[in-house]
Amino acid sequence: MCHVNIGHGIRSNGKDNMTENRRLTNFQVKPVPSPERFAEDDDTLEIDLRAILAKLWHGKWIIVICTLFAGTFGLLTSSQIDPVYRASAKVMFDLDESSIVDVGQLVGTTAGNDALQNQIEVLRSNTLVEKVVVELGLQNNPEFNPRLVEREVTLGERIRQVFKIPPAAREFAQNVGLIDPPLPPNPPPSPEEIEALERRIVAQNVLARLSLQPVPSSQVIEISFLSESPRTASNVANAFADQYIVDQLDSRLEATRAATDWLAGRVEELRIRLQTAEEAVESARATQSLEAGQSIEITQQQLQALNATLSVVRNEARTAQATFERLKSAVETGSDFGSVPEFRNSPLINQYRQEEIEIRTRRAARIELRGEDHPSVTPIELELTLLLDNMSKEAQRIVEAAQEEWLSLQAERQQIEQDVRELETKALEQSRDLVTVRQLEREAEASRILYENFLARLNETSEQERLTSADARVLTPAQPPLFAQTEAQNRTVLLSLFAGILAGVGLIFLLEKLNNTFRTSQQLEQMTGKTLLGSIPSVGSRIRRTTVVRRFKEKPKSGLSEAIRNLRTSILFSNVDKPPRVVMFTSSVPREGKSTTATLVAMTSRQMGKSAIIVDCDLRLPALADLLTGDDGKPGLLSAINGTAALDDCIFRDDDTGLHVLMTKPAEPRSNVNAADLLSSRRFDEMIDLLKSHYDLVILDTPPTLVVADAKILSSHADAVVYAVRWDHTPRGAVLEGLKELRTIKAPVAGVVLTMVNEAKASRYSNSGYGYYRARYKNYYVS
Repeated sequence: MCHVNIGHGIRSNGKDNMTENRRLTNFQVKPVPSPERFAEDDDTLEIDLRAILAKLWHGKWIIVICTLFAGTFGLLTSSQIDPVYRASAKVMFDLDESSIVDVGQLVGTTAGNDALQNQIEVLRSNTLVEKVVVELGLQNNPEFNPRLVEREVTLGERIRQVFKIPPAAREFAQNVGLIDPPLPPNPPPSPEEIEALERRIVAQNVLARLSLQPVPSSQVIEISFLSESPRTASNVANAFADQYIVDQLDSRLEATRAATDWLAGRVEELRIRLQTAEEAVESARATQSLEAGQSIEITQQQLQALNATLSVVRNEARTAQATFERLKSAVETGSDFGSVPEFRNSPLINQYRQEEIEIRTRRAARIELRGEDHPSVTPIELELTLLLDNMSKEAQRIVEAAQEEWLSLQAERQQIEQDVRELETKALEQSRDLVTVRQLEREAEASRILYENFLARLNETSEQERLTSADARVLTPAQPPLFAQTEAQNRTVLLSLFAGILAGVGLIFLLEKLNNTFRTSQQLEQMTGKTLLGSIPSVGSRIRRTTVVRRFKEKPKSGLSEAIRNLRTSILFSNVDKPPRVVMFTSSVPREGKSTTATLVAMTSRQMGKSAIIVDCDLRLPALADLLTGDDGKPGLLSAINGTAALDDCIFRDDDTGLHVLMTKPAEPRSNVNAADLLSSRRFDEMIDLLKSHYDLVILDTPPTLVVADAKILSSHADAVVYAVRWDHTPRGAVLEGLKELRTIKAPVAGVVLTMVNEAKASRYSNSGYGYYRARYKNYYVS
């Protein structure tokens, strides 16, 4: 083993170690869920509106450019649209107040809240449209009749004309089923069918350009028409208004005539009905006079008297029944006869009560004189029992008398009720004929009134035909418009702008989905399942590592220095019970900033009074030799492992920072060196153990994990592994694969560090987190 003497290069402070340990015991690191846990909770995540808005704001120029392109396309497209003109006429729909008779009541029409909508449907009717087409001769206008437009030959027809299939080839293709055989020609339509179809097509084209809108809070309908000619637009709009008025007149006149015919027939029916009703009244009166006997008034008086008597008897029967039930209940329950008025008014019961009082008095005196068990008391008790039995029998006779009285009244009531029913039957028979007569008289009177009303209405309707007028009038006739309508052009431009905005938003989210790097700490933690130990800001683009180290030394209060100190604290707090002594820095691929970060962490430890050494374990492409200046030609890591030089002689000491570095020198021969064998050798293990015993912190700067196997070998020496990920550069798959390689060997990965972060851009990608607030409050740092 090589000779080692490194004690003079180490400064240890026991008080600082105690303070550091005390800080470590008061800090707790929250565990980060695994990637599987994040995958399970992905469905329960809420939509972060602030993150979406921040993402859109970050891509605002993409939205602006897409909107400009789409708007330009919309302007070019709208410029190719043929100009159209809109002409409008206004028609007011109103009831004719000069009407003598409301014809609508006769023919069943209604005028309510839907009357205006009904008139709009009338304006859209095929009958009215065809009248306008015939009046203006629109079937001869190519704008509405596509048959008059010269048909352009399509590209497919031109190709078929140039490349015609020979008849023999066509017949062969039909025989083998490649081409369907031609269908038999349909019989040509008749001229009447062609004309009808043409009128239908023209009417549909005219109706498609017609617009009917009710004016709010009025009975006015606005008739608008679109045409390529301003005069045609105004003529068609006015023609619809005029034809609507004419249609109103025709419909009212037709309705009036129909009402007159209907009223005439109805009046004749009512006249016959009235004559029949009057004859029936006279016949009923004659029959009643023949069958007249006792007058209905006398029968009603008798019935009234019997009803009064029946009411009195019913009341008396109810009273007798109540008396009987009360007396019966008093006897059955053994109540005191003196408390019942009927028993109290009985002379015999009163006599029995007096005798009862005397016997009870004698019994009480005998008992008091000779005792209750004396034989002389028994005759007195027998006498009392006999007296009470006689009193009960007398009370029972009173109850039976009350019952007889109640039954008598009940029979009288039934007889009177029977007499009442007989009188009622007789009165009903007497009044039936009178009711029939009165009913016939009412029917005759109703028929007379209805006949007279319809006769008057017939006369009014006959006069109405001479005063028929329309329910509508033209308020404002249509005039040829002076300017073309631009709604279609504006709509095209607006739709294009809207489509451009949607395309820009979609492109932003598409680019976000296509991005395969890490831009936020939340992404890194969620996808890797590892704790984010720190976020190292970038000090500028295309700056050498030596410049970064120099700025770190010159500006100890800068944002970079604070970030490195936070990283060192996070590394030490990754294991509160046993702070790591050997920390390994690695990454997925080269140029991730891990060597620079490891160097700055070591320098921070020295600034805080802790002894630290950084070991450059990249035997293939050493980086620390170029990073640090002041190399005086000392041997490096290979010499220390091979034993050709003492370990103390191989350690480089920076005079400015006091940093100790065990670097791999480019001058050392490495042609026959197997890096994996050296790093897994017993000499290297002993060297790391020796460094751990003399330094508070040993930092191993290793090659990338996915490039060579050195990092996996060296992880066995580390108490904590820090995985460096370059912001917006390292592919996500590379990071996950590298962590997977370390996971297979159970490397103690303490967390990840995000390096070379452009804080200005990172703050736009995230609306929360450490990096976001660092970028927003940069005035706390001295750059």
